[in-house]
Amino acid sequence: MGKKKSVVLMVLLTIVIVVLCAITVFPTFAVPGTVKKWTPAVMQYDLGSDLGGGSYAYYYPKGVISETEYKNNLEAKTGDEKTEYEESYVAHKGLYLLAESSGDKDYIYANDAVVQDFEDEFTAAAAEITARFKAKGLSDYRVSVVDDYALKVELPASETSASLAYSYFANMGELTIEKGGETVEELKEDGAKVSDLIKSVSVSSKYKMHYLKIKFTDAGKEMLAGVKDELSESTSSSDGSTTPTTLDIKLGDETLVQIYKDSVTDNNKEVRTYYVEAENLGQVETLQVLLSSAIENGGFDIEFNVSEIRYFEPVYGENALTLLYIALAVVIVALLVAPVVLMNRYGVVSLYASLSYLIIVGLCFAFITGGVFEITLGSMLVFLLGLVLVNVIQYHIFGAIRAELALHKTAESSVKGGYKKTLWGIVDIYAVLLLGALALLLGAAGLHTLALQAIVCVVTGAFINLLWARAINFTLLSASKDKYKYFRFVREDDDDE
Repeated sequence: MGKKKSVVLMVLLTIVIVVLCAITVFPTFAVPGTVKKWTPAVMQYDLGSDLGGGSYAYYYPKGVISETEYKNNLEAKTGDEKTEYEESYVAHKGLYLLAESSGDKDYIYANDAVVQDFEDEFTAAAAEITARFKAKGLSDYRVSVVDDYALKVELPASETSASLAYSYFANMGELTIEKGGETVEELKEDGAKVSDLIKSVSVSSKYKMHYLKIKFTDAGKEMLAGVKDELSESTSSSDGSTTPTTLDIKLGDETLVQIYKDSVTDNNKEVRTYYVEAENLGQVETLQVLLSSAIENGGFDIEFNVSEIRYFEPVYGENALTLLYIALAVVIVALLVAPVVLMNRYGVVSLYASLSYLIIVGLCFAFITGGVFEITLGSMLVFLLGLVLVNVIQYHIFGAIRAELALHKTAESSVKGGYKKTLWGIVDIYAVLLLGALALLLGAAGLHTLALQAIVCVVTGAFINLLWARAINFTLLSASKDKYKYFRFVREDDDDE
């Protein structure tokens, strides 16, 4: 490539990288003349609870109460009523279990042991609740068993529909469809299930609105056709003067979805309902997960009471994210400057490589994987290790080129030889790292997420070290008049004859 073409190409490349860097990391500022703010990609991440804080709530099965609730209830009672209350519960670690002696039919403790049916149902329900939160698309969540018979659910602050998720996902009732307060005829038959009528539930978007799309089976289409004309239009009761007739999808005693006549589309094949604005997407996603879960797995013979939702600050303090960004900025600047000091103009290749890595991973974390998982301290460490590795490998290549030049080869020949001798070693390094990241995909939720983030970093690093940095070096070297000064090498002339 000619010198002029190389210079023009590098100028264009530099402009593109500067613009993308600004999109990725340029600080937030108010846009002049508007009420809007510029927000870089790195400030749009959904943060895990360690960096952004979060909330938690306890799920207590019916017949199970916390020690605090037990003591508060006991203090409010006197005389025989207090004695009777004491005899109605049995202490189990930090919980109190309703005993058979209470006379309540919902007892869960009898004959000096917890009722086996309750234990089995609690185990199955706990697994289903965990699956619901996983299906929600959250990565940084925790569903843990507390004192054997209660659940603690923890969500990051970035989950905007947390309160709805806590409430909905605790509902383990049976799914049914009613019209006018009565179960539809198709579900009154023995063994009939809602899954016989509803094929699937998904989330769709139109005109910046999100909504539920409910597809029906052939039996479901017949059911819709039979009741459609009896349903009200969605605007029929806007003035409050009439009570609309709707087809209600209920979970236990809670109505989740109301279907109006104009909700039914496409020759009774599907229903479109529960429209929300873009910022409330989490609500419709939560409802979709709940309905899909109930359709697939049916109801459970257990009820949960959800405690008050409590909020907590980031694990590492409320200033953790700011301090982390400052630390990362210092390390990144050091990794940009050090290669230039150590390797002269070849260090500029490492500088471009580092900025390219920052842009690609930063944008992937924000816009590709941002809807899949949250950013945690582990994410930042994986990003930083990948960036360090990119620079270490660049320095390793520089050493190989220098070794080739020591054999009295030309600069061009030394570059080709250095890249050739390091190629398979670099491939091996990234292959091992990629296999390790893929192996972590078999891990639990948090580890699984970290593995996905590591794959992004490994693939980006491999692309930069094996292809991108080499292309940049070729362009810069072509624009350089003195190839030896480019590498800060001194050409030795042999005067022996």
